[in-house]
Amino acid sequence: MTARELLETLRRRGVDLKPEGDSLRYRAPAGALTPTLRNALATHKTEVLAHLSGNLPAALADWPAEWRERYEERAAIMEYDGSLPREEAEHRAQELVRESFRRRVGAV
Repeated sequence: MTARELLETLRRRGVDLKPEGDSLRYRAPAGALTPTLRNALATHKTEVLAHLSGNLPAALADWPAEWRERYEERAAIMEYDGSLPREEAEHRAQELVRESFRRRVGAV
């Protein structure tokens, strides 16, 4: 289950999640948050926090793997195919991936 699927499942079950710093706060009907869903929340905490806030974490190392891979691919393409200096390619790739993430999360 992806973080996005988890959020959709929790919403259908009436679970209200709120980011609070690096933590998640929730309000849920009795029985809505099963042990399996709690474990999934713990597993996908970083991604869930990112989705709820609408932004990727400040530190690249804290990004969900899917989005780090997108960043690395775009930076490499810009550097090698676009002949950009590595630092500029990384900066531009980060901006593009962050914007893509915001658009995708807005659709959740």
